[in-house]
Amino acid sequence: MGQQVNPKDALSKPSSIGSSVIPIINKLQDIFAPINGGGELHSRVQLPQVAVVGSQSSGKSSVLEALVGRDFLPRGCDICTRRPLVLQLENRPAEEREWGEFRHLPGKRFYDFSQIRREIQDSREQDRKSNLGIPRHKDL
Repeated sequence: MGQQVNPKDALSKPSSIGSSVIPIINKLQDIFAPINGGGELHSRVQLPQVAVVGSQSSGKSSVLEALVGRDFLPRGCDICTRRPLVLQLENRPAEEREWGEFRHLPGKRFYDFSQIRREIQDSREQDRKSNLGIPRHKDL
């Protein structure tokens, strides 16, 4: 039988989950990309999705970072990631630099992952100042 992995060990190494899952999902995205425009076949083919839910400070952000393989979410604040985040990982040529993009800032690429963290924090602060209590969707 295969080697058993302790889930806590896997989460302590951000690249371990991402290294095994991301290439598989990226390959599926490549295969199904031609049908993403819609049609009957598209309605029958669903790519994998993950929802991470839990109580405050239970490790949701750590799970997301382990899947991505990068540190990019706010840390050390009361409620760091209060709003939903939708992450879409794409397979790019190895020589291309990794980057993130937000739907609310189309075309602006963030190559420094600490800037991604800052954008999430700034957006959270804007929501707090507006005191709407309604989270806005942010995509990365």
